[in-house]
Amino acid sequence: MECRKKNHELSENTEQNCPSEVDSNSLFTGNLSYDELDLAKGFFDLVNAFILVIDNDHNVVSINRKAESLSGYDIREIENKNWFETFIPENSRKSVKENFFSESCENTDTAYSVKCSLLSKSGTEISMDLNVTILKNKDDSSNGFLLTGNDIAQREAAERESEAIVEKENEKLLSFLESATYAVIFSDSSGHITLWNKAARELFGYEANEILGEPLTLIMPRRYRKAHEGWDQIISIGKSPVVGRIFEVTGLRKDGSEFPLEISITTTRVKGEVFHGAFINDISKRKMKERLMTISKNKYRMIFEKSPLGIFHFDERGVITQCNENFVKIVGAPEETVISAIMGFNMLESFKDESIKKAIQQVLAGIPARYEDNFDSPFSNKVIPIKAEFSPVISEEGKLMGGVCVVEDFTERKAAEEALNKYAEELARANEELKSLDRMKDEFLSNLRHELTTPLIPIKGYSELMFDGALGELSEKQHDAMEKIMLSSERLKRLIDSLLYVSITEGGSVDYTFIPLRLAEVVESALHDRSPEIISKSHTIEKNLPIDLPFIEGDLDYLRNVFVNLIDNAVKFTPDKGSINISAINEDDKIHLKIMDNGIGIENEDILNIFNRFYQVDGSSTRKYGGNGLGLYICKKIVEAHNGSIWAESKQGTGTTIHVTLPAKQKDTKNQSSPEKQE
Repeated sequence: MECRKKNHELSENTEQNCPSEVDSNSLFTGNLSYDELDLAKGFFDLVNAFILVIDNDHNVVSINRKAESLSGYDIREIENKNWFETFIPENSRKSVKENFFSESCENTDTAYSVKCSLLSKSGTEISMDLNVTILKNKDDSSNGFLLTGNDIAQREAAERESEAIVEKENEKLLSFLESATYAVIFSDSSGHITLWNKAARELFGYEANEILGEPLTLIMPRRYRKAHEGWDQIISIGKSPVVGRIFEVTGLRKDGSEFPLEISITTTRVKGEVFHGAFINDISKRKMKERLMTISKNKYRMIFEKSPLGIFHFDERGVITQCNENFVKIVGAPEETVISAIMGFNMLESFKDESIKKAIQQVLAGIPARYEDNFDSPFSNKVIPIKAEFSPVISEEGKLMGGVCVVEDFTERKAAEEALNKYAEELARANEELKSLDRMKDEFLSNLRHELTTPLIPIKGYSELMFDGALGELSEKQHDAMEKIMLSSERLKRLIDSLLYVSITEGGSVDYTFIPLRLAEVVESALHDRSPEIISKSHTIEKNLPIDLPFIEGDLDYLRNVFVNLIDNAVKFTPDKGSINISAINEDDKIHLKIMDNGIGIENEDILNIFNRFYQVDGSSTRKYGGNGLGLYICKKIVEAHNGSIWAESKQGTGTTIHVTLPAKQKDTKNQSSPEKQE
C-alpha cells in the first residue's frame, strides 16, 4: 500500500471508484464508501462520541451530532473544508500532521490513535484522543478516514468522578467494617495485617497501631502457626480448601488466652494486588452452651437408663418411641420382645383403662397429667399398682413433640401402707390403753405426793419448834442434831417435789398460776429459805435489786423454787466464807437477773449439759456434793414456761454466773385516759 502522504501530494485530482453495493459490516471493518455515508450518518448521530469523516485529501465529508455539539459547527459550515485548518490550532498543526501522516504510512493496520487539541468554533481548545480508522474500498484502495474521539477532559473528569465515587464507597465500606459486630481482618498476600476493625480490637485485645503490619500468626496459637506457611501460594493457585467456607479454629488473645472462633475467609484482587479477608465470630458462649447441652444430655441419658423408676417417651400420636429397662420390668414384658411389643405401641388405641387414656390425651393437649391406680398391662397380662406422671415435651419453637412419662410400681408401698394402717389401728388401741394408764399414773402421783408430804409436814413443824426451843431448851449437840433434821426434811421435800414435777411435765399437765410479782421479793423469799445453809458456811451475800424494777407475771411457788435451787447450788459449790452476788437490771423490756459466786466453777465440756435432766458434773459414787441432777433441769423448764431464758457462764476454779431473763409485765393502758380527756 502506498504512503498516504504521497497520495496527498501526487493524486490530488485522482478519481476514486465507489462501490455500488453497501456492505453491512463496513462500519466495523473500515470498508466505508461515500455511498454508504448517508446510511452511516443516522448511526453516527446515535453514538456519544466525536465522529468526523474525511476524504483522502483530508476534507470534511460528514460530522455527527456529538461532534457538532462539541465544536459548534454544522456540516454546512465545514463540508469540503480541510479538517486540519478547521479544527487544529495553528501552533500545533505541524506536529499533528506529522503524527497523522507518520502513523498512516507506518501502520499496517487499518486503525491507530492520535492525541491532539481540537479548536471549536468559539475558539475553545478541546483535548481529544482521536482514533483514526482508514476507510477502504472493496478493492482495498484508500477511501478516506473515520476520526472518532472523546473529550479527554470530560473523560478525565468522569474518571475522577468515578474514582471519587469509588473512594466514597470505600469509605462507606470501611466505616461499615469498622462498626461491624463481628471481627474483620484483612491481610496482604504475604499474610501481614492491613485492616483491623473495632470488634477485632475488643476480641483479641490488640490496638490497631500494635497489630497493623504484623503477621497473622500473631493471633494464632503456636501449635497452629505451621499450618499458615505457604498461605500466599495456596491462595494464588485458587485451590485453597478454606476460602469460601466457614470453619472453626482457635484464636490467641494478647493476654495469652485461647478461645474458639468461627471464621470465613475471602480473597480479592485490587489493582493487581491480592488481599485476604477474614470475618470472625467469637463462639465461646455457643461452645459452652453446646458443652452444657452435651453434659445435660449425658446426665439425662444416665438418669434415663439408671433410674429406679420406669421412663418412656411417646410421640404426638401416643405411640411409644423409647423406654428404659425398668419400665420393661414394671410392665412385665419379656426382654426379647421389647422392640416388637413396646416400641411402636399406640397407647390411645390399645389401652383399655379410660383413665390412663384420658391422661395421655391431656398431655397431648399440652397439659401435665397424673394416673394412679391398678394398671392392666397389655404386655404381660399383669395387674400392677402404678403411679404415672405425664409431662408434655415442647420444642424451643413451641411445637408439641409428644410426652414423657415416669412410672413407679408401688406394689411394695401399697403393702407397706396396708401394714402401716393396721399398725396405726393397733397403735391407736395401745394409745387408749396408755391414756388409761396415764390417768392412773396421775392419780397415783397425786396420792403419792399427798402420802409423802403428809408425814413430812409434822416432822418439819416439830423440828422447827424444837430447834427454836418452844418445847424446851436443847443442848448444843441436840440443837445441831435438830438443825440437821430440819435440813434433811427440807431436802427430802425438794426431792419429792422435783420427782413429781418431772413426772408432771412429761405428761404436759403442769398448771401455773400467773400473777404480778416483784422479782426482788421472790429472790428475798428464796434467800430466807436458804439462810441456814448460808449462815452455816459463813457466806457473804451481796444484793443489787433496785426497788423500781418492773413487775413480772409468774407463778410465785414455782419461781421461788427456781431461785431456791439456784441459790442452793451457789451455796453448795462455794467454799466456806465465799461470796455470792445477786443483781438485776431492766433491759429491753426484760428483767435480767444474775447469781454470781466465787466457787469451784464448771469445766467447759460440762457447762453445755448442766441443764439436762439427771446430769451431774460429778457423777461418781464417791462424789463430794449431793443432789439428783434435776435442779437446773427443773429451773430451765419453769423459766421457759414463763417465756424467759436461763444460761450459765463459768470458769474452773473462779466461779459461776447463772443468768435468768424474764419478760417485764406490760403496763395496762386500757383504763388510762388521754391528756385531752383528762382536761
